[in-house]
Amino acid sequence: MRKTYLHAAIAASIGLLTCSASAQDTVVKIQDYPGIGNMLYRIAASKGYCEKHGIKCQLQMIPSGPLGVQALLAKSIDVAFAPPEVAINASLKGSVIKAIASGAQLNVFQVVARSDLKIPDGEKDYKAMMAALKGKKIGVPARGSGAELQFSLLAKKAGLKPDDYTYVAVGAPNTSFGALTSNQIDASMTFEPSGSICDVLKSCTTVYRGAFAPEPAEVSKTNGASSDMFVTEDTIAKSPKTVDALIAAAKEAEAFIQNPANFAEALRIAKSYFEFKMPKGDEVMETSLKAAIPSYKAGVSRDALKQVAANMLAMQQIKEPFDASRIVYDKAP
Repeated sequence: MRKTYLHAAIAASIGLLTCSASAQDTVVKIQDYPGIGNMLYRIAASKGYCEKHGIKCQLQMIPSGPLGVQALLAKSIDVAFAPPEVAINASLKGSVIKAIASGAQLNVFQVVARSDLKIPDGEKDYKAMMAALKGKKIGVPARGSGAELQFSLLAKKAGLKPDDYTYVAVGAPNTSFGALTSNQIDASMTFEPSGSICDVLKSCTTVYRGAFAPEPAEVSKTNGASSDMFVTEDTIAKSPKTVDALIAAAKEAEAFIQNPANFAEALRIAKSYFEFKMPKGDEVMETSLKAAIPSYKAGVSRDALKQVAANMLAMQQIKEPFDASRIVYDKAP
């Protein structure tokens, strides 16, 4: 039977954060994504920053935040890379996980649509975009994911209702693209490289990028903690040196990728983990990485986390105010 990404993750060796007499034997399994993926830790692993700080970073492909957090709680991985909305929901269900670093500070979510639908530019007028999408099938990485929650917020701020749309779980950008071009969905609330695929191949249209859209303010104010690295509270308690090493490695990776002189090497590293098997695949990867570099910073904005929690309360996705400090490690940058 063909295994799903989650099954593959859970089938991986358990005994995680295994240590022998030497700290350098510590293995840390970290969630990655198809596409440009988890670039800070791809770089940290490839450039030796993890080993420098006494850990060995191994990346595991898992295509959505909810699946990553499930794998984290199942102890199949040690670090999940997920939107804070997913962590808040997990916390409310009794699973305490904390952000130790950011993996993508700027809002990662994008709306891409079939070109024949002629959807208005949402960065100029998101209300017109949402009105044009009313009644349409909207792809999301997974049901209940941060993408679906944020799309629902856009609907409400535009004067519409979340159930004015039909949501379809389509997975990561590569499978989302297939669903879009085969007309199984009309648009997708997704993440890079979806926008770059549309821009390069001209087979769909990018109509909204949360990282650069000025409105609604409730979305723009989430910039600073869009998708973060989460570990369990148990890991922090039992392996604080490992957590400190993860943070230090991420900071070194940030310094590397933010230096324009290192772009060519960063691109080679990205492609060593994933290649797009499609026309102009190399161009898609390069375009996607260039677009995402401003987001690759390890710091976690506490104010952005507060805004995420406020948005969830406003959308009645949580029943009472949530203290966002509950999901951030006090030593996180």
